[in-house]
Amino acid sequence: MRLEVLEQRRLLTTFGEAWPNERELTISFPADGVAIGHGENEIASLLDPVADRQQWQELLLRAYQTWSIHSGFNVGLRNDFDVRFGTPGLTVGDPRFGEFRIGAFPQTGLVASSVPFQAIAGTNSGDLLLNSNETFTFHDWQDSLPPDPATIEDGDRDVFSLFLHESGNTLGIDDNDMSWSVMFGQYTVPKGVLAEEDIAAIQALYGQRIDPYELVDNGEMQVATLLGTPADFEPNTQVLRARGSLKDGQDVDVFKVVPVSGFDEITFRVRAKGVSLVQSKLEVLDSAGNVLQSHAATSVFDNDNELTLSGMTGTNELYLRVSPLNPDDIYAVGDYYVEVDYRDAQTRASDLLPGDYNSGADALFTGFDLADLEVGQNETVGDAVSIDPTDLIAGNRYELQAAIGSSSDIDFYKITAPADVDGKLVVHLSTVGTDAPLLKLRVVDSTGQPVGTAGRMRADGTISVEVASPQASEDYFVRIGVDPSSSVDVGNYVVVAQFDNAASTMHQLSSGTVDADADRFIRWEAAKTKLFRFDLSAVGLDQAQAVRMTIYDAHTREVKLVAKANADVTRTVMAWLQEGEYILQFSAIADGEATATGIDYSLAIDGLSDDQDDSEYDGENTGYDPYDYEYRDSYDYSDVYAYGPSYYTYYYYYYNPDYYT
Repeated sequence: MRLEVLEQRRLLTTFGEAWPNERELTISFPADGVAIGHGENEIASLLDPVADRQQWQELLLRAYQTWSIHSGFNVGLRNDFDVRFGTPGLTVGDPRFGEFRIGAFPQTGLVASSVPFQAIAGTNSGDLLLNSNETFTFHDWQDSLPPDPATIEDGDRDVFSLFLHESGNTLGIDDNDMSWSVMFGQYTVPKGVLAEEDIAAIQALYGQRIDPYELVDNGEMQVATLLGTPADFEPNTQVLRARGSLKDGQDVDVFKVVPVSGFDEITFRVRAKGVSLVQSKLEVLDSAGNVLQSHAATSVFDNDNELTLSGMTGTNELYLRVSPLNPDDIYAVGDYYVEVDYRDAQTRASDLLPGDYNSGADALFTGFDLADLEVGQNETVGDAVSIDPTDLIAGNRYELQAAIGSSSDIDFYKITAPADVDGKLVVHLSTVGTDAPLLKLRVVDSTGQPVGTAGRMRADGTISVEVASPQASEDYFVRIGVDPSSSVDVGNYVVVAQFDNAASTMHQLSSGTVDADADRFIRWEAAKTKLFRFDLSAVGLDQAQAVRMTIYDAHTREVKLVAKANADVTRTVMAWLQEGEYILQFSAIADGEATATGIDYSLAIDGLSDDQDDSEYDGENTGYDPYDYEYRDSYDYSDVYAYGPSYYTYYYYYYNPDYYT
């Protein structure tokens, strides 16, 4: 047997990629106990002793808003359905959580971690995770004033400074070596104000802040934007809606409304919840400019406005004026929807609205409606709905949100393998909300024959099916139906299909041949906690032959990750690994009754998360990079005694696990 030791080399996180749909981004706070890798979220238990919960949550929101006021993206606040971090889902707009999920778990070698947008990272993108082993302090940064240095003790870390830095990372901004910048690679002193270089970096990704919904300035009644009433508008059942934006503290938007005749009562709203963090004031004016009624948002956590006016019969025109609640406040900026509602009070009360941001998962017909009302249409391979690949990855990822409408409803979707496919097809199915139906998932070919594994349910309820060797440019069909044992027969679901292809940013970690009668072992070290992506590939003509990789903690012997790749297939897996040493075991295996004959393999690795630490920076090495993750070149330890007595521990445990049972 040969044990290889891998030397350190850099694994750098990918930066410089802006989020798609940048005006539709959201933040959510998963509850404590939600799984993060092998750990659990501890954000509330970490920060609640430091400040009231809404105080530290507001600092997090303020951190993102600090970037938003200078650039062309929005962040809204929404509830989190408390599914595990990194669960398969939509990269943007997943109905269960925000793009930016905020948490904390024990980590080593750093103060906090974050994952910038990377299509290969899936829903891990946007995660901002404090190290729950660290000590954090609260300072409100009113008027942008830092805390008194005399109050700062060794080991204290200002939580707003951490939030501001890590939120910049999640937005795609790289760290730098400018000590005055909030994006400086190390935590040194509290920093709560963006430097010119920081502002330039965020604008390079998202541009300057503008109002894209305003063709000309509409800040006065004379140039108000007309909210026209469509010819097919049904005022008893529908709501008139338009998008607006306050681009700075001095911006004012005025909308003109010509009321529908015959309605005495009209409700007007500014909806900002889940859209942005803007705090606005809504005023209703008559044609002479007199304010008839007004309403102001109460807080960043409750930033909708609503007014209901009576006695509107015979009114020819009204004006809605939307302005910042406080022009000098950081929350003076953001997008919103303005609404005109003629429906009666009983109808308005029946609206399905998402729960409060800290309410957990919503339920169907309470917090949301069916995603579609289709029943009996795409129920065969022949009338399957074709899904186009998302723009996030070049033709190998498909995303969809839809609904099951009855116990007999069947949904078929067609996806086409890319021409350069070289990895597995993995399909994930997740239901949405509480009291959801139990679903069944199959992947079939054009004749309706299953081509994937049986649906496997993960701990978070996600059902996964794998097709080991999809063929290039072939059509595959995803079949979804209600399990006969389900007590619920309607509900929404999310489908994600991914063809695993090797990423161009991957770094080669190991390659070689695994014999049928002898496993191969590699000792590898991670310098800090990090989210890693592993691409495991096997080479051979017999697709029944495969390689299995098992990653163990080198000291506790705990299994951290298991992955399998069949011949001519690339398998992608991701895992949070703590700082420390690991043993990677490669085994030649075979499917079914086939005999393992040995197989060639290769393993590539990429680091997906970034971090901030508090190591000292000497100010001289301009090429210094705090995020070095390294591996070692192969050394042949032919003399087992060269490795010392612990060699036998690794050999017997990893080669013969029964030794310790």
